[in-house]
Amino acid sequence: MHCVIGCSLYFFGEYAQALTYFRRAQIVRSGMDYTIMARCFSAHILWLQGLLDQSARSARDVLSDAEAAGHPASLCQALLWCGCRIPQRLGDLQTAERSVALVKDIAGKHGFSSYHALGVGYEGELCARRGDANAGARLLRASLAALRGSEYGHIYTACLTLLAEVLALAGDTAESFAVAAESLARAERSEAFWWMPEALRVKGETVLLQDGADMTAAEDHFRRSLDWARRQKAASWELRTAMSLARLLFRLGRRAEAHDVLASAYGGFSEGFGFADLRAAKQLLDEAG
Repeated sequence: MHCVIGCSLYFFGEYAQALTYFRRAQIVRSGMDYTIMARCFSAHILWLQGLLDQSARSARDVLSDAEAAGHPASLCQALLWCGCRIPQRLGDLQTAERSVALVKDIAGKHGFSSYHALGVGYEGELCARRGDANAGARLLRASLAALRGSEYGHIYTACLTLLAEVLALAGDTAESFAVAAESLARAERSEAFWWMPEALRVKGETVLLQDGADMTAAEDHFRRSLDWARRQKAASWELRTAMSLARLLFRLGRRAEAHDVLASAYGGFSEGFGFADLRAAKQLLDEAG
């Protein structure tokens, strides 16, 4: 029950409270090792809070323990959260590639259709990060088709946002905008507070790709995303949105404002400076002078 309450709080964006419940979760031998589930969520919350080194260590430990225990369902969860999601966000594509192959294999053998579909989705993200956005979009569409109507509605919304990003990379700006709008609408309708910062950020990015882009509307999406991230104390979401907003402000000639927004978000980190987002933010700050 500690794990279940923690999950509920997580999806409402109440990360600090969720973490306290996850840390109380104990092993229950009932078809699922809830300690693994709780530790998966905890590792992701550490990433959200900007504790990137701790998140990376925690993810590695969860993967190791899940592989040693050998419980198929719990291992799939660990591979998806700690082998695919966190490593891709940290820029560790090698771990993500290994985990995608393993989770697809295990899920296929045991008939875990939703876990397999999520593995296909993360494979799509990996393809896009490695430069093949068209293949990435194809795999993400297959993942979404398999997840549609499943119990993973919250993850379906997140995968839609990811598809919008990949479609933008593939040059399909009109479809990217439509998918981002659908994802944001789903997040608002279902009160998916945990995903609001990213859904708003990506919607703002797709607005900027349209002909005659409405920069005021894009800025409004970025400002709303920042507000959500700050209320949730989600430093990683805040940094991503601060980079998006800073690029827009540079484009508008508001360089000092852009620097201040990004410096404020970057200053909230005390570790993890070798990982992808912080490296990108530092480069942008250096270019801003």
